[in-house]
Amino acid sequence: MAFHQQLKNVLFDVEVPDGLKESVLDSLQQHDADDISVRDHSQESSRTRFHKRPGTIAGLSACLLFAALLTYFWAAQQPVIALSEFSPEQNPEFNLDSRLLPDFDDNFSAKLPLQGAWHAKDRLSLIGDKFFGLSPSQSSTHDAAVGFFRLRMGNTSPVFVALVQIPAYRVEPLPSQTRFDTGSVEYAQLKKGNYATVKWIEDDRVYICIVFGGPRELEALGRALQSSTA
Repeated sequence: MAFHQQLKNVLFDVEVPDGLKESVLDSLQQHDADDISVRDHSQESSRTRFHKRPGTIAGLSACLLFAALLTYFWAAQQPVIALSEFSPEQNPEFNLDSRLLPDFDDNFSAKLPLQGAWHAKDRLSLIGDKFFGLSPSQSSTHDAAVGFFRLRMGNTSPVFVALVQIPAYRVEPLPSQTRFDTGSVEYAQLKKGNYATVKWIEDDRVYICIVFGGPRELEALGRALQSSTA
């Protein structure tokens, strides 16, 4: 329903190009005239009849173009979010408590990074096998998805990690890194805990990895991701 409402709003706001209405009507009229002509040649195959209907093709092309324009304008209306909104270091109010987050609404396809061992389950596992939704822009759909991971450390306490993902066109500025790199990290010491954050862009997705801890925990995660892909 939220998507339908946004699409309705865009439909009424979009500017219709000059001449589009007349072009579609002319195509439909041509389509009717071609129908009469085709009925006089009923022995022709259905494929031949279709190719003899340029009005049908033109009308369909116009409709597809209009649908593409609607999709473009709908995407363009989604707000661009500052990258700092997803960083505990720059936004102390950023919520990383899964108990207070709703399940992700799947308005885009959540996917794990291809680089690293995010898909491995021997040591690093996605808690609950699900993602949660984040909406810093207060939009009706979730702006980002976050998954919480547990890194098993043998006899010592596990390391907990939050992996946030956002479509690249929704965030600015884009990170300069193209992979998980512990050499590019931000640390924060807040009242609710310590955090180490690494940001990078991969394909059409911006990833923000937030380690609950400091350099030791970050180093442990880096070793786990590298060892499983070596």
